[in-house]
Amino acid sequence: MGHTVIQIPVPALEPLVRHQLTAEMPDLARPDDTTVCAHITALGPFVDERDVDDPLLASLAELFAAVRPFAFDLVDVRRFPDGPTYLAPVPREPFRELTARLAHTYPAWPPYGGAFDDVVPHLSLGTMTLAEAHAALGRDLPVRAWAGEAHLTWWSPTSVRILARFPLGDSSR
Repeated sequence: MGHTVIQIPVPALEPLVRHQLTAEMPDLARPDDTTVCAHITALGPFVDERDVDDPLLASLAELFAAVRPFAFDLVDVRRFPDGPTYLAPVPREPFRELTARLAHTYPAWPPYGGAFDDVVPHLSLGTMTLAEAHAALGRDLPVRAWAGEAHLTWWSPTSVRILARFPLGDSSR
């Protein structure tokens, strides 16, 4: 079973994340080169792929046009208790604000299905241990990144693909 996710892509970490994904998801078809798997989730799970239509895309485009692009750094490696290893973004507030805005606009889709009281912005490194993540990233931390667009992406055990891209900020201003 799959679901859509609204995510902020982090292309700088694509080689590492893509390698980890293929190791952890052996049935996953190789995503095309335009699909960025390395991301920070803004809202997910989101609507079923069949429910992606023009009114939804227009609503998302309007929402993202009101969000200013921003820089962030992925500064340290952490691990959720009994969960994945991840990179924490600084500042985290723009991600929290974006998730809150999306959850308010689409109340039928609470972040992470409502499983957590506090949503922690993060870029997942999956089952990597802390030592493996530190070895893979080494001196590359912190990673400087730019949130300039959001992707509506389909994720399933066999497929990852971008359904729509939305620039952050209103380019007509």
